[in-house]
Amino acid sequence: MERQKLKFEILLEKLFTNFPRVLLTNLIFAAPSLLFFTAFYFLSIAILGNANIIFCLLSIIFIYPFYAGVVKVVRNIVRGDEKVSVFQTYISGVKENFLPFLLHGVVISILSIISFLSINLYIGLMSQSWVFGVMLFFCVIVVLFLFFMSLYLPLMTVTFDIPLRYIYKNCLLMSYGEIKNNLFALLALAVFAAILLTVMFFSGSTLVFIIIVTALWALLVPAIFTFIYVFFIYDGMYRMASGEGKKEYEKDKTSDGDKPKAKEPVVDEEDFSSIDITKLKDTDDYIYFNGKMVKQSTLLRMAREHEQTQQEVNDNEL
Repeated sequence: MERQKLKFEILLEKLFTNFPRVLLTNLIFAAPSLLFFTAFYFLSIAILGNANIIFCLLSIIFIYPFYAGVVKVVRNIVRGDEKVSVFQTYISGVKENFLPFLLHGVVISILSIISFLSINLYIGLMSQSWVFGVMLFFCVIVVLFLFFMSLYLPLMTVTFDIPLRYIYKNCLLMSYGEIKNNLFALLALAVFAAILLTVMFFSGSTLVFIIIVTALWALLVPAIFTFIYVFFIYDGMYRMASGEGKKEYEKDKTSDGDKPKAKEPVVDEEDFSSIDITKLKDTDDYIYFNGKMVKQSTLLRMAREHEQTQQEVNDNEL
């Protein structure tokens, strides 16, 4: 009997099988990303007199729209598209998602700056009181969940045609609702980061360090980083946001047409007993229930119908 492969083994197998396309995707993205980062780096020196990391983080705003192409190519590879055209898919990903990703870039750059300043502040204050150590711990937890949210944000945007407010809400819910897959992704990314840091540790000089970092970014880092987290979170995100089962997903996974709209998931009747109808609102806001994303208005209607059906059954029995 053949041993069942671990998920990490499947990840490596899939990555190495598709490595040429992943490498090409990274090379395409490297040009705009390095261009904008370098521009902000020298602007920081010109304006502030030094290479300010906070100023450089603002380059995310202009880099992020080009990241849409990376996400779309990698998503198609991960879900089994063996004939994906890297260049065409990359360009279509950028064109279709430029404005939403520009907004995401603003949000992520602001959150990155706030997270960086907050963690550095509490680290500096830890020597004064243990209270700041506790605050640092909670700050790190919040940043971790924001990081999980940021993994779903680009993937959901290129996959589903739903309003941005629902994308942000769903990503926030999935940051803890899909915690198992998120932690697997985090572990794999940590291993990848450890390998990169080991390589950079032996750089020897500042010039060699800059050359190594630039080469790693141009050849590997963004696309492989994306490949790792998409591999772990895509299936769960797709099923939860679309409400479709495995069979429907398999049937659709090789197509690359218009984005599907997120569908209303079906909630099992026996689960309605746990719903407090008085707390539900008749709105289109999504909530996380029973492992699925459901509109409150839909859940409220179905819960009321279930309650009415149960009442009729009880009356008939009497």
